[in-house]
Amino acid sequence: MNPTSRIRRWLLARWGWLLVALAAALAVLAELSAVARVDLLLYDGLEALTAPARAPAAQAVIVAVDERSIAALGRWPWDRDLHGQLLDRLTDAGAAAVGMSILFTEPGSGDHRLAAALARSGRVSLPVAPAEADDGDGVRALLPLPGLAAAAAALGHVDVELDADALARRTFRQAGVGGAGWPALSLAVAETVQAERPPTPGADAPAHASAHQWVRAGEMLLPYPRPGDTPPVYSYIDILRDPALAAGLAGKAVFVGAVAAGLDAGLATPGTANGRPMPAVEFHARAYEALMSGRVHHTASTTLTLSATLLLLLPAMVFRPTRRALRIPLATGGLLLPFAASGVLLREAQVWVPPAAATGGLIAGHLLTLVLRLVDTRRHLQRAHRQADATLRSIADGVISVDGKGAIVFMNPVAGRLLGASLAELGGQPVGPLLGRFTAEASRLGQLLRRCLTDGRQVTLPAPLAWTSADGARHMLTLTLTPIASDEGGAVLAFHDVTESVASTQRLRHEATHDPLTGLPNRSLLLDRLQRAIARSTRAGSMVAVLFIDLDRFKRINDSLGHHCGDLVLQNVARRLTAAVRTEDTVARWGGDEFIVLLDGLADRHSVATIATKILELLDREIEGVDVHGLSLACSIGISLGPQDSTDADALLSMADKAMYRGKEDGGRRFTFYAAEMNTWSRDRLSIESALRGALANGEFELFYQPQVSITGRRLVGFESLIRWRRPGVGLVPPDQFIPAAEESGHIRAMGEWVVREAAAQLARWSAEGLPLVPVAVNVSSRQCADMAIVDTIRHALAESRLAPQLLKIELTESTAMHKPDFVAELLARVAELGVGVSVDDFGTGYSSLSHLKRFPVSELKIDRSFVAGITHAGDDAAIVQGTIALAHGLGKSVVAEGVETAEQLEFLTRLGCDTAQGWLFSRPLPAAEVRAWLARAPLD
Repeated sequence: MNPTSRIRRWLLARWGWLLVALAAALAVLAELSAVARVDLLLYDGLEALTAPARAPAAQAVIVAVDERSIAALGRWPWDRDLHGQLLDRLTDAGAAAVGMSILFTEPGSGDHRLAAALARSGRVSLPVAPAEADDGDGVRALLPLPGLAAAAAALGHVDVELDADALARRTFRQAGVGGAGWPALSLAVAETVQAERPPTPGADAPAHASAHQWVRAGEMLLPYPRPGDTPPVYSYIDILRDPALAAGLAGKAVFVGAVAAGLDAGLATPGTANGRPMPAVEFHARAYEALMSGRVHHTASTTLTLSATLLLLLPAMVFRPTRRALRIPLATGGLLLPFAASGVLLREAQVWVPPAAATGGLIAGHLLTLVLRLVDTRRHLQRAHRQADATLRSIADGVISVDGKGAIVFMNPVAGRLLGASLAELGGQPVGPLLGRFTAEASRLGQLLRRCLTDGRQVTLPAPLAWTSADGARHMLTLTLTPIASDEGGAVLAFHDVTESVASTQRLRHEATHDPLTGLPNRSLLLDRLQRAIARSTRAGSMVAVLFIDLDRFKRINDSLGHHCGDLVLQNVARRLTAAVRTEDTVARWGGDEFIVLLDGLADRHSVATIATKILELLDREIEGVDVHGLSLACSIGISLGPQDSTDADALLSMADKAMYRGKEDGGRRFTFYAAEMNTWSRDRLSIESALRGALANGEFELFYQPQVSITGRRLVGFESLIRWRRPGVGLVPPDQFIPAAEESGHIRAMGEWVVREAAAQLARWSAEGLPLVPVAVNVSSRQCADMAIVDTIRHALAESRLAPQLLKIELTESTAMHKPDFVAELLARVAELGVGVSVDDFGTGYSSLSHLKRFPVSELKIDRSFVAGITHAGDDAAIVQGTIALAHGLGKSVVAEGVETAEQLEFLTRLGCDTAQGWLFSRPLPAAEVRAWLARAPLD
C-alpha cells in the first residue's frame, strides 16, 4: 500500500475526530461565552484542589469601617481627622504598609490632618478608580486630592474585572487612563513592604488624567477564596481606641476599607456567589496575600490554549486500542487528562490553561465514536442474526424462545421432537403448562423461568432434568435459561441431552466411592463424610463418633470355607451394620474384614455405647445364606469421638483403630473408647504455659500477614495479621498449639494488646518507607471482648503510630459476637467511633441472630474456610456460601472468603459476587519483611 493510500485510509478512519478537533479549535478561537463559563467553574475547582493544604500565615489584616464603628463615630463620611488619627495609630504600631480602600476625591474637613499623617507614615497607598467621563465619552480616573496624593507613598488602582459569569476573580498589575500607569493597590502595598525605603510620596501618580480609554496590563488571576484564607478583620473603632490592639499589627500590611451595609456593595466572587458579597477591601487584601505567597496566576494565551487543546485531543485521535477491555479505562483517563494537565500547570507554573474545549472535544469524540460503533454493530448483529437462525436449526440441542410473558415464539426441530409438536402447533402457548406433560419438575422450571425474566440473569439448572418425551423415551437433559436483552424481554431455553453422560458418570462415581463387594462407601467417601460431620458437629456443639469394627478370627473362615463364602459373610455383615444404624449415619468398608460406622449428631457417650452394644449383638447371631450352619461371628469395636478427641478425620480414624486393637488385646467381643495419655499432654501444656509467661517480654512473638485480594480487580486490598511464636530451641510454633493454652492461662489479653500495637506500628513503619498502605485486620479474642479495655488499646495504638484509623480493622468470631450481644454491640460501637472497621470472622459456624447482626457496626463478613473448601461440590456448602453473600450484600456489608486454595473455588466465588478472597491460592502468611514486595508491586493479573 502506497503512502497516499495509507494517509487516505487513516483520515477516513478518523474523520469524526478531525471534525471534533476543528470544532474545539473554533471554540477556543471564538472565545465562546458558554465555554468561558465552564472554564471558570473548572478553574475554581482545580485551583481549590491544587492549593496548598495549609494556607501560609496571614500577612495582611483588614481594618473595617463596620456598623459598630459608624455607631460609635457617627454618620459616614467622617471627618478626615479620624483617618489621620488611625494612620498615626498604625504608624506608631509599626505597620509594614497601609492600603486605603477609601476614595478621597472631594475636599473635606480634616484634609490637612490626613495629609500630615500620610507624610509622617510614608507607607500609605491611596486608591485610584475608573469612572465614566463627565461627558459620557470614555473613562476618567477618580484621583485623591493633590495634597493627599503628594503625601501618599504610592497610588494604586482598585479596578476589578468581572468574568463571563459576573464573578470577580482577577485584577491587573497595572491600569490607567490612556496607559497602564498605576499599580494595583495590592501591588503598591507589596512594593512598599518590600522596598528598603518608602517610595517618594505621589511618585506613581500621573500628573493628570483626561477622558480616555481605561487600559489594563498584567493579569492577576487570584486563588479560589477559601473561608480559611480570610485575612484577620479588626473594627476601625477598636484600633482607634485600643493602642494595645493596634500594637499587634506590627509588621503587617493593613488594608482599610468599608464593610458596613450601604457603604460597600461588595464583589460577587466564587466563594460568595450564593451568600454575602465580598467587601472590596477584603478582595484587595486577598490579592496582596496571593502576591506575597506566590499564588497569583495568569491565563494562557489563545495560541497556547489552542495548542494545548489540540495536543490533548491528539492521543485519542491517533491511538485506537485493539483490546476492548482497555477502551473504557483509556477513554476515562483521556477525559481526566485535561484537568490533570491544567491542575499541574496551575500549581507549578501559575498558568491557567482552560481545559473545557479539550474536555468537550474528548467527550464529543468518544460519543461520536460510540455512535459509529453502534451503527457498525447493528449491521454485524443483523448478519449474526441470520447466521444464528441457521445455526439454531442445525444444532443438536433443543432450543425454545419465549417472550416476556412466557409464550413460545420459536423452537428448533430438536425441541419439536422433545415436545412432540411443531412451532406452528405450539406457537403462542405458555411454555410452563406445556413442560408439565414431560417432566415432574415443571413447577420448578416455571419458577426459574420467572426468575430469569424478572432478574434478567442467566439461570442454569444445577442438576440434569428427568424428561419423558412424547414417544415415551426417557432422557436426562441439562437446561440453561438465558434472558433476551430487549425492550420486549423474553428468554431462551436450551435443552442439552446428557443421558449417556449421566449414566456413565453415575457408574464411575459409584465405583470410585463405593466398595464393589458390599456396595458400602469406601475410604474416599468415608473421609469426605467424616470431614463434613466434624465441621457440622463443631458448629452445632454435638458429637460425632467413629466406630472401627474388626471381625474377630475372620481369616479362619476364608482359609477353611474359601473366599466365596468369606465374601458372602462380608455382604451379610454389611447388611446387618446398615440395619443397626440410622439412615443419616454412614457404614463403610475400610478393607478386608474391617468396617467403619460413622455416627453423626449424637448427644453423649451413652448414645454411642448403646449403638455399639447393638452392633455387637447383631454380629453375634448366626450367619445366614452360607453353606455352613451355625456359623457365627464376633467383633471388636474401637471408638473415637469428635471433636473431643480430635477435629482431624485421619486422627479420629487412627484413634479408633488404636482403641480397637486395645479391645482385641483385652480379649475381643467388646467396644473400647479411645483414651489419650493425659500425663504427657499435661506436661506439654504446662511447659507451653510456663514459656508463654516470658515470651512477650522476650520479644518472641511476631506477626505474619496474609494478603486479602479483591476478586474483581485482582488487587491487594488488605492483610490479616496472624501471630506466630518463635520459641527458643523449638522454632516457629503454630498458633493452634499455643493459643488454647494462652486463652486458658489468661495470657491472651496481653498478647492481643501486643498484636494491636504491633500491627499499627508496622503500618507506620511501612508508611515511613513510602509504601502504599492497605488496611490490616487484627484478631481479638473473646477475653478481650469481656470489657472495654480493647477500645483504649486501639486508641493508644493509633495515637502512638499516628495512623489513620481506616487502616486498622478488628476481627472477632461469630461465637464471640453472639456470646453477650448487648455488651458486644456497645463495645463495637465504641470501636467504630474511632474510625476502625469491624469484621465478623468464621461467619456461618455459629448461630447468628439477624436482629443482633443488624445492630452491630459490622462492615465485613468472613466466610469460614470449612464452607469454602466444599463449594465446588454441589451441596450444602455452596448453598451456604451463596446465601451468606446474598445476606451480606443485602445488609450493605462486604464479604471475604477464607481458605481459597484453588482456581475453581475462586471462579465459583467470582460468579457469586464475593468481594474479597484470602488463602494459599494467593499467598501463605508472610513475615513483615516479605510483605513489602506485595505493597510495592502493581495490581494482580
